[in-house]
Amino acid sequence: MIKTKTVLVLGAGASYPYGLPLAKELRKQICFEFAPYFEKLLEGRERNEWRRKEQREHLQEFTKAFFKSSDRSIDVWLVKNPIFTQIGKQAISSMILNGEHKGDLREKAPHHDQDWYSYLWQRMTDEFTQPDDYKHFSENEVDFITFNYDRSLDQFLYESLTYAFYDVYSNTYKEIIEQLNKRRLIHVYGQIGPLEWQGSPNLPYGKDPNSVWPRFASHLKIIYEAEHTSEVEEARKLIQKAQRIFFLGFGFAKENLEILQIPNILESQKIYGTAFGLTSIEIAKISAPLKKQSYKPIIKPLNCLQLLREYL
Repeated sequence: MIKTKTVLVLGAGASYPYGLPLAKELRKQICFEFAPYFEKLLEGRERNEWRRKEQREHLQEFTKAFFKSSDRSIDVWLVKNPIFTQIGKQAISSMILNGEHKGDLREKAPHHDQDWYSYLWQRMTDEFTQPDDYKHFSENEVDFITFNYDRSLDQFLYESLTYAFYDVYSNTYKEIIEQLNKRRLIHVYGQIGPLEWQGSPNLPYGKDPNSVWPRFASHLKIIYEAEHTSEVEEARKLIQKAQRIFFLGFGFAKENLEILQIPNILESQKIYGTAFGLTSIEIAKISAPLKKQSYKPIIKPLNCLQLLREYL
């Protein structure tokens, strides 16, 4: 079990092993793959031909403008171009749902050699040997702050805890859900929809995006829409109380650090972070805002699994 107060701050790279897109891949998907999803939506829901033509033109304008902007982040681009907020959220939700649908977890993950969820699970449950040990899951001092819209980690933890205690699951469902909820997993910008165990109306994991994505686009928030939410306030408190913070697959974008009030709220926490594929100069640049007199952040050119194996 993990007894040191730990917060994992997750960026797109943390979900990448499980089939979810990185920022540059999401950009490409929105520019070149979103249109067919939108066309199916129009065919099924918009009977007025003039209105369909108008929305189709809006789609073309949106994808063309985002493509030619050269902006890497759809979130940042939407802040600068609020006229496209609604269709932008629809594009994001459709591509994230598509990633959940085509991706998978554990040994079936597209990049299972980087499967850090399973490694973390083993660390959190390595002392569990009895049928009622699920009652101790929340004693792990690990909480999560994710900037991702997908639910891959939520789903993984739910499945793992329920199936690890499958023999007692039917009689202890509520207790198992309580154990999951005692550890916080905060989606700073929202998620594409509640999972079946998280509330109603819900959106099952891996659902075909063609049939459901428009209904859940409103669940998403873009940068600055989330700034004063209760989730962000709670995330800041978790960081303040943590003894160590791991930034996993996180791009260290200025706007995401600012929403958490980092580095202002940092005190004596130990900081670790992945910087997979970055140069030493790039690593020094992202490390600079995290430095305090009392500590030096450890930012390494490793993937999430490698960093956790080394420092967790």
